[in-house]
Amino acid sequence: MMISFIKWVMNILFCHILYHVKFTHKEQEEKLSSCLICPNHSNTLEPTWIYAKTKNICVMAKAELFKIKLVGYLFKKCNIFPIHRGEKDIKSILHAINLFKNKESCKLLIFPEGRRIKKEEERGVAKVGAAYIAYKANVPIVPVYITKNVKLFSKVNVIYGEPIYVTKEIVKDKEKLEQFSQELLDKIYQLKEEI
Repeated sequence: MMISFIKWVMNILFCHILYHVKFTHKEQEEKLSSCLICPNHSNTLEPTWIYAKTKNICVMAKAELFKIKLVGYLFKKCNIFPIHRGEKDIKSILHAINLFKNKESCKLLIFPEGRRIKKEEERGVAKVGAAYIAYKANVPIVPVYITKNVKLFSKVNVIYGEPIYVTKEIVKDKEKLEQFSQELLDKIYQLKEEI
């Protein structure tokens, strides 16, 4: 009940008042019972746009956000869990994989670039975590492009791409896994062409 209310508030405030968010090809995500949702990342509020509009969603967020106890408490209640960036956080990776094993339907929001990309940067470098989790959880990845560096009260495009599956062959080879992750990022940014 609490999550439904929070999503309702987020939808009105962040998708209609502070920004005007347009979702394109969202059926690519909606037709799946479980998947990873993987967008580019340049705005602090991007997670709210996807969270507000997605059923059964969990979010992987940087651990620093959980340092404030009240924020950490609310995040956990809303199925948002921490990841320690810049290190191999095995506990969080296993938690992400187990989410899919313990739920009939689950969507997990992960930003493959691992951080917000600053205005002067064209794009970041993809981390391999999303591909690894998708394979281990046996779920597809849905690439998503979000308009970069948007200002308050402006229009935002959120464009969903076709699901991508990760094979055993890719995960077993470190170079192939890194290459796949970069190709995933390519597909994310290519969705910009649909604007």
